[in-house]
Amino acid sequence: MQSEIEEMRARYLALYSGAVADILDKKGLRNQVLPYWITPFTVANRVAGPAFTGQGYPCAETANDDTQTRLAMLDSITPGTVSVWACGGSIDCAHWGEIMSTAARERGCTGAVLDGGVRDVDFVNAMGYPVFAKFKCSASSIGRWDIRHYQITIRIGSTVVHPGDFVFGDIDGVVIVPAAMTMEVLQAAEDVYRREKGMREELRRGVGVKDAFARYGSL
Repeated sequence: MQSEIEEMRARYLALYSGAVADILDKKGLRNQVLPYWITPFTVANRVAGPAFTGQGYPCAETANDDTQTRLAMLDSITPGTVSVWACGGSIDCAHWGEIMSTAARERGCTGAVLDGGVRDVDFVNAMGYPVFAKFKCSASSIGRWDIRHYQITIRIGSTVVHPGDFVFGDIDGVVIVPAAMTMEVLQAAEDVYRREKGMREELRRGVGVKDAFARYGSL
């Protein structure tokens, strides 16, 4: 199973998010791209793998401490996954940083995607670890935000993310592929990628747009 995940990850990482998003659009799934504000904040800006989901919310008491839930969550991460977090509208702290990146990576997590804040970016960059977020913030989440649930269905913007849905992110954004369609969408996107490559090469050789389009079909 793990080898299958790694093969899938490698094949998706050879593509680009626009091709995957276009395939989902054609299949009538038009809410699979996460909001524009979720973008890579690290030099490593490509991520792929099944979603390991989480949900947190702002807390009212500074004495709140979700450490035990956080530790249990980290121990539950399975290799090859991407940590995907809905942060419940919290905007006054970082929800991910170097320690989370280190702990998650040691459990096999390949990157993080969160509708919230990240900090320790220099340290995370030194790890070569991809983190997609909404903003940067120096403030700790302790006493400001609590992890409540993990491996549940979450919503980020208009996109519903189930545990195991396939996550693919690059410099242009993050796309969520329903788990049951992971291979189907991958194969279709690979076909688009090959045809676009052929069209691009012909256009660079001076072939007319209509002629190139006629040869490679609708993209």
